[in-house]
Amino acid sequence: MSGIILALSGEPIILKNMLINVSMAFAEQDQSGQTSSTTKSEQGVKAKELKVTGLVDFETPEILTKLYALGEAKDAGGGLQKYRIANILAQAVNFREATFSGTIETTAQADKMAWQVGFTLKEHVSVSEKRQARAGKQKAQTQSQGDEGIAVEDLSEPEETRSWFEENVLKPANDALGGE
Repeated sequence: MSGIILALSGEPIILKNMLINVSMAFAEQDQSGQTSSTTKSEQGVKAKELKVTGLVDFETPEILTKLYALGEAKDAGGGLQKYRIANILAQAVNFREATFSGTIETTAQADKMAWQVGFTLKEHVSVSEKRQARAGKQKAQTQSQGDEGIAVEDLSEPEETRSWFEENVLKPANDALGGE
């Protein structure tokens, strides 16, 4: 067994020859049109992904059963269960909470008498998202100050309760249409 340790909300994931890879995407869009320019517009930093692969012996199918149960788990609201990540690499890149994303793949490896397992965990609330929410909250607090420096009560919905889609798609559309 390798020395790599992974636990999801305290539940250990025990795989032989475990490999863990963390990735982070930087979205951008080409702005050059039909020219040879290299101009791009930044679209933000996307959530990190933790890709895990390893082997499960044919003799221990309960590990596979547990892994699939964790992937299928739902929270109280009916959404995918969020897990606290315990892993040294995840800790090093500030990756704390995630949900299962994409697929869980299992392939029999007859020559090794084991299943090759692979799955991806996607960051639930990324560091970039938190930073963006904090910046928006500070800006709102600054704008809510009255002429004499007295804070005016902010009646808008707090930033933390809005999803990314609501904040970045629905709110700008609503504002453009002159909504409340």
